[in-house]
Amino acid sequence: DAARFKSLRKYVYLYEAETSSGITGTSDSRSGSKITCKVELEVPQLCQFILRTMHCSLRETFGVDTERKAMLKKSKNAEDFANAMSKHELKFSTQDGTKVKLYPGKDEPLNVLNLKRGIISALLAPTESEENIKTISMDTVYGKCDSEVEFKSRRGSVAEDISVNRNLKACDNFSPIRDYVSPVAIVKGLNTPLSTLLSSTQSCHYSIDAKKKHIRDVVCSEKHLFLPSSYKNQYGMMTEVNQTLRLEDNQRMSNGNFDGDELEEKGLALESTDAKFSRQGDAVLKILQELQKLTASQQNQQRAKLFYKFVSGLRSLHNSTLGSLVPKMMETSSSITIQALIQCGTPECYSAVLQIMRTGNVNPLVIDLVTYTLGLLPSPTPKRIREILNMAQYQPSRASFYGLSHAVTKFYNEKKIVTEEITDVADFMVSLLGTDCSGDTELTYLTLRAIGNMGAVMEKAKSSLKTSLKTCIRNQAASLSVQKAAIQAFRKMTITEEDRSALLKEFQEGNAPTDKRLATYLMLMKNPSPSDLTKIMRILTREKDEQVKSFVASHIANILDSDEVGIEEYVKFGYTLVPLKSQVEEALKGNDVPTAKDFRKFSQNYQISKRVSVPGVNTISAKVEGNVIFDPNSYVPKETMLKTTLNAYGFGPSDIFEVQQLSKAFASIQLFSFSLLFAYNNFP
Repeated sequence: DAARFKSLRKYVYLYEAETSSGITGTSDSRSGSKITCKVELEVPQLCQFILRTMHCSLRETFGVDTERKAMLKKSKNAEDFANAMSKHELKFSTQDGTKVKLYPGKDEPLNVLNLKRGIISALLAPTESEENIKTISMDTVYGKCDSEVEFKSRRGSVAEDISVNRNLKACDNFSPIRDYVSPVAIVKGLNTPLSTLLSSTQSCHYSIDAKKKHIRDVVCSEKHLFLPSSYKNQYGMMTEVNQTLRLEDNQRMSNGNFDGDELEEKGLALESTDAKFSRQGDAVLKILQELQKLTASQQNQQRAKLFYKFVSGLRSLHNSTLGSLVPKMMETSSSITIQALIQCGTPECYSAVLQIMRTGNVNPLVIDLVTYTLGLLPSPTPKRIREILNMAQYQPSRASFYGLSHAVTKFYNEKKIVTEEITDVADFMVSLLGTDCSGDTELTYLTLRAIGNMGAVMEKAKSSLKTSLKTCIRNQAASLSVQKAAIQAFRKMTITEEDRSALLKEFQEGNAPTDKRLATYLMLMKNPSPSDLTKIMRILTREKDEQVKSFVASHIANILDSDEVGIEEYVKFGYTLVPLKSQVEEALKGNDVPTAKDFRKFSQNYQISKRVSVPGVNTISAKVEGNVIFDPNSYVPKETMLKTTLNAYGFGPSDIFEVQQLSKAFASIQLFSFSLLFAYNNFP
């Protein structure tokens, strides 16, 4: 910064960085590397810098000596590394000594840029302070970190010795990378951030020239200890990173130029690098060939180790390399190849499995299983959505549709963007509906359920989708299950005034089937307007269908008896959330709610809701809701539903489970559908 580095000067440092990984306290085995570079830091203007790294060397650990010090040898990639480090200069600027902006070259490799980020981070000494001990927020390679700073000794107003300590887990961009795990593995790892399993600390010591105020020496040490296998939080699986910078020269510059306007601006925080390789396909194929020879010769003792090596090799390949390698691997050994690809667990491996399925004679159940599993993988990408869409187009099924809808919804919830792949998904869904949902009943039904699952993003991607749904609702030629599915497809969409008007019109249709009218009513009551409620009350007073009247009456009575909590207890009017109970009471003024009839013969809605105030946290509420809809001609339950919803700790309401049963006759139950697992006739 302006205090440490003066304009029109060049500072030359010797930089060393050493990494070491192993199990401390029990073994002399270590892996690691050591980097040395000459670092030039030019200051053309105050707070603007040009970093150059030259004469770099790279050595690797190959053992330890009798004094347990690492023994190093030159890496086979040392020359390539030195050339990459010296190829580009890195421009960067600081503001207030904390906010760092980088302007790297356009083709600077990310791994090289990350190394240079580490050098810059080490050079960011805290600014002077009158306090001896203080906590400040500083830019580091792990994002913004609260840093405990101690100014240990001073000469006049200048601190000569400064120490900085950080708990890296508290940094806002500290995210250790977990390797891929097979989806069929027995032990998959914990569903928690890997950072919670680590003890990660960093300490830096700065020696300052009291007269010129620049940095003479920097020593930074990081320790990352894997807590589950540690002893006394001190011994166990540990990685250490040590960096040193020592000033060798300080020269004056005649002039300086800093122009970063045409370069892309980046932050100081590390970026994840793609560790996959495009030239290792032949090596991976060679491992498979060796594995096949062992299988033929029955040398089973070596197979496990070699199979693990084969799977690890597959994980390191780019999609383009792996895709072209698949036919050769299948020709060598189809059984080993498929087993390894499934164990691999990377998106590239799944793409290869799907490639095999589309080109080979594979059991449809296996295709469904793999497509479904691919849809459930965390952190979906547009590329993965495209793969699942291709499989859904190749084999439309409940599993492929659910996997597709889950991946699309999760991606949109994380990124809040509509990509070309998502637009193609919406176009595919609309194409299956046709003009009025009068095509294949089962396929149309599954399509509508999938649309309902990803309603919010489908609405964004295809503005005309709602028009298609309303056409399906009105089409009497479509099956009743399809009409109801079209109604329920609105459940995650924004219901506009036009939508409410269409739903209300369907509810008013006295000749429509009872369960269709009630499905419309329940969807309408998710966000009714005051005029909608008034019209519903008016319809209820002259309703001739006793099943509809009994169900609506019981539903309204339950709303009036509720604690005003639960998934549908608040209605949005403009920008205000108004309790549904209050709105119903307002609409009922001057009218009485009809009494629900005998529950053994007439349709009913059942609700139990409870709200509990817990000191220090948001209100926790739970709601259990059930619907029983009778056949008006036989007094036999036609449809039953049980749903449980939890609203806790400030999060939106979550459906714990939903169970539905449909029947055509008293002794003939068609199906059970569990919304979390989805079965023959339903989706979650």
